[in-house]
Amino acid sequence: MLSIYTSYSCSRCRKEFVLLTEDIQRLQGYLVCPYCSNRNIRKQGASDSLKECMQERAYVRVKGALRQK
Repeated sequence: MLSIYTSYSCSRCRKEFVLLTEDIQRLQGYLVCPYCSNRNIRKQGASDSLKECMQERAYVRVKGALRQK
């Protein structure tokens, strides 16, 4: 079974972000970091739960949205 969420880490700014696996498969081209537009990103892991992807990282809720510290 395919996991729902996939987490990535940027090699330049070292921030992490989570994408839906379904959207990644539909995407044509390449992935870039949403923070600094760097093309060098590393796949961290995939899971069915969003909380499992964010387990080791620190996040803060700002105006209802989750943001990484």
